[in-house]
Parts: sequence; structure tokens; C-alpha cells
Amino acid sequence: MRLSAFIVALGLGSTAFAGAYLETATGEPGAKQPGQVNKMWFDGGRMRSENGGRGEGAVAIFKDKAMYVLDPKTKSYRKIDKATVDQMAAKLADARKQMQAAMANMPPERRAMMEKMMGQMGGAAADAPKRALKNTGRTETVAGIKCTVWEASVGGEKAEELCAAPAGSVTGGDEMMKTLREVGEMLKTFTQSFGANSKMDNEWRDMQTINGVPILTRDFSGGKVTSETRLSVARKESVPAGQFDVPAGYTEKKISFGPGSGTDE
Repeated sequence: MRLSAFIVALGLGSTAFAGAYLETATGEPGAKQPGQVNKMWFDGGRMRSENGGRGEGAVAIFKDKAMYVLDPKTKSYRKIDKATVDQMAAKLADARKQMQAAMANMPPERRAMMEKMMGQMGGAAADAPKRALKNTGRTETVAGIKCTVWEASVGGEKAEELCAAPAGSVTGGDEMMKTLREVGEMLKTFTQSFGANSKMDNEWRDMQTINGVPILTRDFSGGKVTSETRLSVARKESVPAGQFDVPAGYTEKKISFGPGSGTDE
């Protein structure tokens, strides 16, 4: 999981509220050019996240226990609520059963390859590598905020470093954590359908373990850092109410759960 924030709504009118703005950058460590920027707004249990350039990247809005994923290029959006999540989880479970049934008739080498792939997707194989999280005791300072480094390993190999700061030390951190937990609860059946050792499920469990805001995340491969995401901006900001609405003119794309589809209608 990668970061965010908020401040309690003041109720001083219908167009703006007191909130918070967070910005992170992802890229190669030490790179001269800025990496991909992620912008986040939190206010009163609502969240808006923008990835990439203005008007080009993905936009996600969370409010009223539902997620709205916007595509600015096609002026369309998809709504994901608990009912949708439960349907997605059921469809994934059916697909997994069908794959396991097909694997029973595969040659041993082919079956072993499929089991490994399914294990990477969600711990389907009994011997899938397990993820462990350890507090190293080391500290760093990011955007003027002190954080503690946690090390995540998979099958004994270092996979990530998460530098966590107490929620109270990050602008709007307490409300941010509350909002992200609501998002996690809504997606729970879907993330768990990938398995107890899947990347999606691990992200939510990591947040519970570190009990703080990960203001710096480093990805590792072969013992070397491949990329890092770090907090660059955290400030109080008045957020226009419209930031949390689907823009006028956008059309909804329904998610289809028909036999063998798994695509939008």
C-alpha cells in the first residue's frame, strides 16, 4: 500500500471543506528525472486518487462505501461496491476451480508450472512462498517526517521496505488510515479470494501490522532496489466538493459477470 491523508470537515458551506492533499512520486532511486506522480485528496471519509499526468492517468474516487474508477480518455467510469466485489470474488473462485480441474489431466511438468503460477497469484499451491514482515529498528526521514523501516520478505528473500510513520505525524494521517480501512473492508472478499498469501491481501495485512502510514516504499529484486515511492507533499487543503463526484458527461460501464466474459458490457 502506498500513502495519503485528511482533516475533519468544517461544514462551512456547500462548495468546500477542510481536508488534506498528499503527493507521492514513484521512480528509480537516484534518477534525475521525476518519476510517476500520484496525487491524493482525503476529506470526511472520502478519497480521490490521480495517477500520472493531468487528464491522462487513472482516477479513483471512494465515497459512501463505493469506489468509482474513472477513465478520462473515454469519459467513462465503473462503480465498484460490496455487491460487485462479492460477484467478482465468486467468479474468481469458479475460475480457480475450473483451472484446478483442468490441471488434474495435465502432464506433471505442465501441472507443476501451473501450480507455481497459481501460487504466485494467491498461495494456491501448498508450498507457495510465505511473506514475513519485520521491524528493523532503523529510521529515516521523509518530507521532514521520521519513519521506522519494516522489511518484507517472501520465501526468505527481501521484497520490500516500508518506512512507516505514526498516523498523527502525517497531515490528516488518522483519517486517511480510517478511510483506507473502509476501502479494505469493501474489497475484503475479493482480495481474500486471491488467497491468504496473495499480493493484494498482503497489502491490507501489512497496513494492520505496521500500524502507521507508509511514507516510503522500496521494491527489491535480487537484493537490489528497483523502484521506490516516497511522500513529497503533505498539507492541509480546502477540497472542493466536486472533487469527489463523477464529472458530468461521463457514462457508466457496467461490469459483466456472464459466462466466460469477465469483461465490461
